[in-house]
Amino acid sequence: MGNSHSNKSSPKSTPAYEASDINPSRNSSASILRLFEKLELTADDGNTHPGELSRITFENAFHGPLHKFGKLMYTQMKNGHVDKDRITREEFVAAGTEIVNKVHVGDQRKYYFRLFAGGKDHLTKEDALQMFHVSYMLTVSVSKIPHTHDDRDIQVFQGMVTSLFGIQEQANCDKLDKWLSVHCPNMFSGVHSWVCMVLGGSNLPSEMEANTVRVPQLENFTCGQHCLCLGMAWALSAVLPNCYTTLSNPSTPTPNKPFTNFHHLMANLARLPRVQSWHLLYSSERDGMSKNRFCHHVLSYHGPNLIFLCFEGGNQYCLALDTAFREGTTRFGGKDCRLIQLLPVYRVVQSGPKIALFNSLSRSSPKGMMVGQDSKPLVLRLDEDFDKIYHYDVPCALHRIEAWGCGGEETKHAQVKQKQWEARDVERERTRKLRLEGDWRENPDKQILEWGGVKTGSSYLSNR
Repeated sequence: MGNSHSNKSSPKSTPAYEASDINPSRNSSASILRLFEKLELTADDGNTHPGELSRITFENAFHGPLHKFGKLMYTQMKNGHVDKDRITREEFVAAGTEIVNKVHVGDQRKYYFRLFAGGKDHLTKEDALQMFHVSYMLTVSVSKIPHTHDDRDIQVFQGMVTSLFGIQEQANCDKLDKWLSVHCPNMFSGVHSWVCMVLGGSNLPSEMEANTVRVPQLENFTCGQHCLCLGMAWALSAVLPNCYTTLSNPSTPTPNKPFTNFHHLMANLARLPRVQSWHLLYSSERDGMSKNRFCHHVLSYHGPNLIFLCFEGGNQYCLALDTAFREGTTRFGGKDCRLIQLLPVYRVVQSGPKIALFNSLSRSSPKGMMVGQDSKPLVLRLDEDFDKIYHYDVPCALHRIEAWGCGGEETKHAQVKQKQWEARDVERERTRKLRLEGDWRENPDKQILEWGGVKTGSSYLSNR
């Protein structure tokens, strides 16, 4: 995989809702036929073959970054016969039905491997970079999120390529499948959702790009103010277990309550919209690089959370904790914890329980944040003053820290209420202290002072 540090275990992440929950292939032939007829209307005047689409007409339906995907999809639908410049109505419907019938993750991986490999039995690095980039773009599109270019997104995709290939120049289907199982198990969920929305919903690709909606929380990832960008959020949504990606709409269906429409299902299978339930708890840019400020904002949050650590060398890690962050001298974290390196190489470094320790009080144990499972050396160690981080025991300059809560609105609301209660309690104590300072008869320090020979009586004070 191009690195010398193996995973403690191979995480297996399963979406809360599978594509099989609603079978998009039901009545799909009619929808695919309507799409074919729509595409026929976009053909130029030179189209003299009714019931057939030219390759150029098909490919031109895909605009911008997706134009290459249109070329690959045409080749796939023609079973690799790139020399054939026309596709018949029957071929189009048969190929489209085959795609939407691929409801199992394993079948989808094999299908999209062949698509992005362009009919070859392997991916090149260029193929893989395009696969990651297009998969991201399609997921953003089916999620109806406006896309903004960010150089960090491309860096994440390049880091994925490095992780997949290591020192090799090619990757076959088996290698990709094993890599995806550990590092990005749900990557093709967004791709397949988009394809099903086009084929099963009779939508032209251009119609998929229309009517994008403003998603404020996701827009936060695109404005460059945080170390978490939209490309990273997409990668994390494809690897993190369900406890981190709660469905954002409180009226979202449960298994006993069906989805309201086909688009609702497809968008949720894409997983990316779910991360809008994340809340920024702490940012060193906003709150200052301080252990006390970090503790103030994070320790009171009782839900799954993500800690991002950025340091010299272009390194960025994400510590995903399925339990509340806590202070103490014992390790914490459950089976759904992940330690993920986002940059410069994307990979799941470790997964599983007892992945972190944070000691800020006990003098009998080393202070600071320790990240890693019984490793010698630890993957990451943040010193108690938050001014230096050790990467496999190599000291590095710390640049930024961010913490995001993943427990949804209820958990965030509970934290706000707790902080309000604490603020009122502090104010009560402050008021009480001011009142007692003026009346020594009620002051608890009075007896102690008198034991020490200091007279505090009102008559003594009045004679002074």
